[in-house]
Amino acid sequence: MTRAKDYLKQIEKLDAMIRNKWAEIEIWKGVAAGSTAQAEGERVQATGSKQKMEKAVVEYVDLENEIKCEIKELARKKREIIHTIEPLPTAEYNVLFQIYVCYQEFWQVAEKYKKSYSWATSAHGRALAKVQKILDEREAHEASQETENEGSEVNP
Repeated sequence: MTRAKDYLKQIEKLDAMIRNKWAEIEIWKGVAAGSTAQAEGERVQATGSKQKMEKAVVEYVDLENEIKCEIKELARKKREIIHTIEPLPTAEYNVLFQIYVCYQEFWQVAEKYKKSYSWATSAHGRALAKVQKILDEREAHEASQETENEGSEVNP
């Protein structure tokens, strides 16, 4: 069973993974650039340096490709989560959107809507309970679909 809070936090996790890979790319770019720099008059074994540079370039190109895929996944996951919370009452939708899509803190949400901190936490709790119900219903529906599909495969 998917917990509502974990479901909603998927956006932040994907976003963090992408940011971390960008940081890793910068490291690999530095390695690639540093591998080619030589001190004046310094003798360097060219083969090892060239291999190190090639490996660094391959690493950061691979990471860039991974990031492109993860950005697409992040956009898809955001759309899915926003679609999931859209049926909620406006205040509850706004609280979840601000916290899980915009990465705001409770106090920031309260301030934005000119409400108290306890209003934000209460709306958040009510909204999570409603999202949990939506997720439970979705999982039950998917499970029944799987059961129906298995039955139709047995009896052609």
